[in-house]
Amino acid sequence: MHKPDSAIDSTPSKPAGLSARQLHRRYIVALSLIALLTIVSQAFIQYLIADQEHDSRVVNIAGRQRMLSQKITKTSFYIANAESAEASNTFRKQLAEALALWKRSHNGLQNGDQEMGLPGDNSREIKLLFQKIESNHQAIIRAADAIIASPNNASTLKRAINTIQQNESDFLLGMDAIVFRFDKEAKDKIEVARWLELALMLTTLVVLVLEAVLIFAPATRRIRRDMQNLAEREQDLARLFDASPIAMMMVDMNDLTILRANQKALELTKLVYDALLQQPLGSLLDSSYDANRNFLEKLRGDKVLNEFEITLLDTNHDVLESLVSSRIVEFAGRFVYVLGFTNIHELKIAQQGLEYHATYDALTGLVNRRTGLMFLENAMARAKRDKTLLAVIFADLDGLKIANDTFGHAEGDRLLRTAAQAVTGLIRTSDFAARLGGDEFLIILPNCPLRGAQKIVDNLEHFMNSLNDGTPHQAVYSISCGIAEYAADRHATPDDLIAEADEKMYRVKQEKKMRADQK
Repeated sequence: MHKPDSAIDSTPSKPAGLSARQLHRRYIVALSLIALLTIVSQAFIQYLIADQEHDSRVVNIAGRQRMLSQKITKTSFYIANAESAEASNTFRKQLAEALALWKRSHNGLQNGDQEMGLPGDNSREIKLLFQKIESNHQAIIRAADAIIASPNNASTLKRAINTIQQNESDFLLGMDAIVFRFDKEAKDKIEVARWLELALMLTTLVVLVLEAVLIFAPATRRIRRDMQNLAEREQDLARLFDASPIAMMMVDMNDLTILRANQKALELTKLVYDALLQQPLGSLLDSSYDANRNFLEKLRGDKVLNEFEITLLDTNHDVLESLVSSRIVEFAGRFVYVLGFTNIHELKIAQQGLEYHATYDALTGLVNRRTGLMFLENAMARAKRDKTLLAVIFADLDGLKIANDTFGHAEGDRLLRTAAQAVTGLIRTSDFAARLGGDEFLIILPNCPLRGAQKIVDNLEHFMNSLNDGTPHQAVYSISCGIAEYAADRHATPDDLIAEADEKMYRVKQEKKMRADQK
């Protein structure tokens, strides 16, 4: 028999490319570089944030110096015009406080103040600007100190106020220049930081590209080569065969005798291993079925099959509808079929289970969130097309958390199931109820006016409240509901309609809380 094209070439290939140790070393280096760049980038960002906080603090305090100097001037005038000794003393205290803060801020801006968050690391330009207003600063300090020390000396007070007025204008102009300079330097640092951050990002991207080229690409080639070698080894093939999750048999291509079977195949045919080996494959097939005869003919014609439907016979001669796929491989120096069988009955059961879990909530039996949203979307489309009414109720169980925390999750699950059964009993067959998740439910009411929806809500609230009657539970079981009526101009998506109902539910819940607090 000729060698099929689909068979795997068993000729050993020569090792090529990078060794595992070389790839390992490159991988460690690349990860180290990425980690280093990440650390540097984060450290730089943290430094920039801290520096910006300092800059913001410096600009704020520098700007405050203007207000403090103006306050010193105004307070001096207030002292001069005070109508009583008590008022004069009050203004002197205010002047002393403003002067102390003004002096400390001025010194902190130049030399730093840890408590005020001032670093004091000024540029040469800012230092020169401070030097220009230093004489004005000192003159104002001396004048303010004279006012504080001699509040009742009219001539001293007048000279001091004149001194403050003469120096205030120059001081304010100088502080304006300093604030502007502080702001400009802060912006310049941010611009530099942006470029440095961009450089770090580009460097990281370059490292990632190099990693892809120098590590992942060689690693991919090596993995592909190793997988090919693995498939060519008979021992590995047999190991994969036995570990397969589906029923598998190895059949000789010449006489179609069974050479090997895994545990799943034994379970399917209800045969022991020794009884199955060397048996003709046809002995497991009912020849009265045309599909079985067609299947054997295709195998004898070296055909590769995909999910071909046949009927197997087990030891009890029970018919098993199955899907079979075949592949040709080389094993023990000869070409064989590897057949994979899928029990159609089991497949249908699994599919039904998947369909159920994809549609329904396992705890309550209601449709789940995904299905509920699909139903709502279809209902909105019909209401818009047919110009009919559509209402939704967004319901939230108020006592679920208390039930779980106080009595355990079994009580919480019971409460959810009870609420779901109540909802199901109150709605029509044309309505839908879904569990959105947690303690939230959605009730979809096609062709239902608001008064009909409100009646359902009233009945549901009454039922939930009745759960508290005659029970030892201290928890108050109730339900909060919000009703929304579909309007095509307001509700473009199901989320829009649900959001409105959710908001109304929240208002109901808040009103309940307010009434409870008032009792």
